[in-house]
Amino acid sequence: MRVVPFGWRILVAEWLFEILSEEIPSRMQGMAQEQLKSLAEAELQVEGLDFDTIRTFVTPRRLTLVVEGLPLHTPERVEEKKGPRVDAPAQAIEGFLKTTGVNREACDILDTPKGQFLSVTIKQPGQLTEQILSKVALSLLEKFRWPKSMRWGSSSITWIRPLRGLLCVFDEKIVHLSYAGLDASNSTQGHRFLAPTPFEVQNFKDYEKKLRDHFVILDWQERRQIIKADVAKVAGELTPLKDESLFDEVTGLVEWPVALKGKVDEHFMNLPLEVITTPMRVHQRYFPLIDEQGKLAPYFGVVANVEAPDQGRTIVIGNERVLRARLADAQFFWKQDQKHPLEHFNVSLKTRLFHQHLGSVFAKVERLVALSTRMAEKAETDSKIVARAAFLSKADLASQMVNEFPEVQGIMGRYYAQNQKENPEVARALEEQYWPKASGEKTPDALPSLILAMADRLDTLVGFFAIGITPTGSKDPFALRRTGLGLIALALNPRFSLSMLEALGWAYDAYPWDELTVPQLKSKEETLSNLWKFLLERFKFSLRDVQGSPYDHVDAVLSVADQNPNLFDLSLRVKALDQLMDVEDGKNLLIAYKRASNILKIEEEKDKCLYGGQVKKELFDLDEENELFKSLSQKLPEIEDFVKKGEFVKAVQDLATLRLVVDQFFDKVVVNTEDKNKRVNRLHLLAYFRKTLYQVADFSKIEG
Repeated sequence: MRVVPFGWRILVAEWLFEILSEEIPSRMQGMAQEQLKSLAEAELQVEGLDFDTIRTFVTPRRLTLVVEGLPLHTPERVEEKKGPRVDAPAQAIEGFLKTTGVNREACDILDTPKGQFLSVTIKQPGQLTEQILSKVALSLLEKFRWPKSMRWGSSSITWIRPLRGLLCVFDEKIVHLSYAGLDASNSTQGHRFLAPTPFEVQNFKDYEKKLRDHFVILDWQERRQIIKADVAKVAGELTPLKDESLFDEVTGLVEWPVALKGKVDEHFMNLPLEVITTPMRVHQRYFPLIDEQGKLAPYFGVVANVEAPDQGRTIVIGNERVLRARLADAQFFWKQDQKHPLEHFNVSLKTRLFHQHLGSVFAKVERLVALSTRMAEKAETDSKIVARAAFLSKADLASQMVNEFPEVQGIMGRYYAQNQKENPEVARALEEQYWPKASGEKTPDALPSLILAMADRLDTLVGFFAIGITPTGSKDPFALRRTGLGLIALALNPRFSLSMLEALGWAYDAYPWDELTVPQLKSKEETLSNLWKFLLERFKFSLRDVQGSPYDHVDAVLSVADQNPNLFDLSLRVKALDQLMDVEDGKNLLIAYKRASNILKIEEEKDKCLYGGQVKKELFDLDEENELFKSLSQKLPEIEDFVKKGEFVKAVQDLATLRLVVDQFFDKVVVNTEDKNKRVNRLHLLAYFRKTLYQVADFSKIEG
């Protein structure tokens, strides 16, 4: 882009930078695009280069950066450096001259009210932006980080895939740059198969047009929209099964999307829905199609990366052949697995390791039976159904179907259990034990499913924390953070009220620690303490994301969490506190609390004691003292009862009614009176007020 004001020379221009490589994995493209933009912004800022706009693009083979509004050169910079006094020691003056690179005669004398000082005016000439961009581009390449990288050839340089070209153009001129054995140029390549011949470009507009002419759609969003529209078009009266993540992934696999429609052999359509769609979606990136009734149709959409001369018929035949082979395997596994009762597969679990220090998968099953039974008894639900579900919970992991398609674990357990006439709640729990699979996804509603899902996560977390394996920094090889978030999501289900600390203790007791070989086993107390802190940290983020509670409100409630380690109740308490702090009475109550707390803090430090609220009514001589004490004496047991019942909204409503009597107390009563006995009694009254609010939350944690 050139901007040429009439009668003026060119002031600003455009920088185009492309990194061409072998195929970038789809799941890493979004991160790469964002990282390129943030790195470029930071580097340009460091170099003092202003710009108008910065955009990034990504395709399977290229990362592109375009920056508009860059100056052709940086302006001259004048900097005045103040030095030591003129009569300073010689050593100080010599150090200043050495730092600035001038001699004594080049210094000016700066008169100030504090005396005369040496001063140097340093002029730094401007630089050509082209030279700066060469350095910036090299820095971008060197600082860029991928989750996984590789080396190629004899070079020590790493990238996600081998680099194949660098395009670097500023003001329609090549910016000279060398990296990984490649020299930057003004040329690039189009589609790998449809237009592999290199071509030159002048600027971004020219670049984007010529890429399209060479069968590359640069913009990710545009490619995605084309894919969605074209798949819907080839589907005709059918509809693609909803799967936004699949559209995202396919968008990152093609530069020139061409949608086609394939057919599924009818004799495969009697297989379970997930058995058909899993190889389609996960393995082949096909789009399953459904009819108007929401039933799976014997067709699929596939997105090719080329335009074929036969309108894609050969491509469709090839994809149908691949899917036919996969579904034939699935059909065989389906028949073979059902020749045995589901519990038969438990035998194979005895030789499968859950963890070298925590025993086999079958040992985990036995623990789940014991733990979930105990939880079912606590919930006063049918413990036999829960125990049966726990006993069969991992059986399908040893089936041939799940060995081939791990994504259908739990789902196949449900199908096999249904076909073998297990209790419907048992069959349902076998699938729903893995819910939620990701943050924000649905949690089980049925109580047996909920109990089994919680027991599974409790067992995993307690086991790893007990043997000293915990997440550290970015390392979490056993996905314990995700497991913790899943447990919290389950615990927020109102159907099952559970003390988390009690459940963690049951999980610890379910392990036969004497029979396991553990190098350094943590005690029950240490394990539960560490794990509870870990869960509370996850819980804090969960409440912020799920119900939008401020951090300080969550901290205020978590400060009293040990009094009631039930995460569902704690979430309700935070929500009630949110409501209180949204109204005027709550805000004024907080002000009163802060005032009382500050007085108590000062006086407790001075008196070397803690005031606990042991008030003596006979020492009152003002109505406001008596009214506050009377209100607190009435409200404290009510609030304690509401909190015990989990009626936190009523508890905070009771707190709000204290606002008026507290305000009147501070208006009329001098706490630090000269009468020693009355002073101590009034401090105890403030402590009584503090104690009452503490039944709901630690108000000292709330900002404001």
